[in-house]
Amino acid sequence: MAVAVLATVSTVFPGFLTGALAVQVSAEFGVGEATYGWGLGGFFLAATCGSFALGRLVQRIGPRRQILAATVVVASAQLVVGFAARSFGLLVGAMAVCGLANAANQTAVNLALTRARIERLGLAVAVKQSGMPLASLLGGLMVPTFALTVGWRWAYLAGSVLAAGAAVSVAVVLRPSSPAPTSATSSSDSGSPTPMLVLAAVAGGLLAFAAGALNGWVVSSGVDAGLSEATAGWTLSGAAAVGIAVRLFFGFRLDRLRRDPFLVAGLILPFGVLGVALLAVRVSGLHIAATVLAFAGGWVWPVFTNFGIVRANTGSAGSATGITQTGVYVGVFSAPLVTGLLIERFGYGPMWAVVAVFMVVGTALTLSLADRL
Repeated sequence: MAVAVLATVSTVFPGFLTGALAVQVSAEFGVGEATYGWGLGGFFLAATCGSFALGRLVQRIGPRRQILAATVVVASAQLVVGFAARSFGLLVGAMAVCGLANAANQTAVNLALTRARIERLGLAVAVKQSGMPLASLLGGLMVPTFALTVGWRWAYLAGSVLAAGAAVSVAVVLRPSSPAPTSATSSSDSGSPTPMLVLAAVAGGLLAFAAGALNGWVVSSGVDAGLSEATAGWTLSGAAAVGIAVRLFFGFRLDRLRRDPFLVAGLILPFGVLGVALLAVRVSGLHIAATVLAFAGGWVWPVFTNFGIVRANTGSAGSATGITQTGVYVGVFSAPLVTGLLIERFGYGPMWAVVAVFMVVGTALTLSLADRL
């Protein structure tokens, strides 16, 4: 489980870091929010394109080899950014490479957890899913630690060290495993109809749109609301820490959960909607509280939805989550592009209001999936 979290954090970290460094990187390259959205979105666009195919690939080659390859690629790409990024185009390209590697890693880790025969699968999924807010927390810390001291490129070099450490840990801890005797060509083999998985992907995409906006703009939004750059970075880290605590809190109870995971996720999401809606009010103190609420209520849903999908598709967790993660990546990819345009034209307040509407629709779809997977 520890290696699964480390691998998860290391490959998703570049995407979240790029959002946390929006103020410093955009200032150096002279790009606006709409253009900078491609730096954020490129990571998740590549992940979108590769998620389904890489989810099927890991069913054949096994999770160990795919996780190793993904972490090595991410470490190498961040080295390039740290030492050679002299144009915004190179940064976008490197983030696209990292995004493809992240898609490979996420599906592989999901399959590795199910093959490990962990007794408390729900807790394992919750711990693994905590890797995303942990990566966001670390991204926020990079602002006062590196970006405002020695320079933002050092943050990517730190990410490269993290990915290299994950690769070593995977090589040492995870044992080679043979591919499944029969490849899962359809997730329906394990009980989940493909149309329901596609609907779950749509719901996840709408909710991930909000997550992408939070990770992409909450720091620069805080600065716009009157916070200092350092305080905005600390706010992101603190909110992500609360998100981790909430995920782990529910993770300890997930295996004994009697209600459908999608139902519970849908009942918690309105708190996140409220937090995002309050971000539209441009008051610095309220921005801090709203960010914490948005992360606490709006980021716990992947624990429940991934647990529900993995539990229903234990034999083909890689391919099943490859379908649902595609929707998630579409949401996170499109969020920086759409919200960047909204910010340039209307400002941060209206942008957060639009994001809250996306969350409302995603919440409704999540509730509709209860007892259907």
